[in-house]
Amino acid sequence: MKMNDALKTIESAEKRGFMVHFERIEGSMLVSDYFPDKHSGEPLIETELDAWALASRFAKANYGKYVNIYVINSHFIPVGGYKRKEIKNR
Repeated sequence: MKMNDALKTIESAEKRGFMVHFERIEGSMLVSDYFPDKHSGEPLIETELDAWALASRFAKANYGKYVNIYVINSHFIPVGGYKRKEIKNR
């Protein structure tokens, strides 16, 4: 796949919406989860900016309970630059 085709695929995926990914501590393991639940038919967040804003509110409301919070696209791929914006929350 050419780079240009790959970028078009990513752009197409991101146009379908975004989700907030996070982890929680269960025993000695980190367990990943996300919302909204795409597989249950919940509507995805329309823009990446809105998803980051929701991630920030989620982190503040659940400080220390959930960690490593960031935005993913509808194909469960972290958005570009997510590591720079990731909310550690601990």
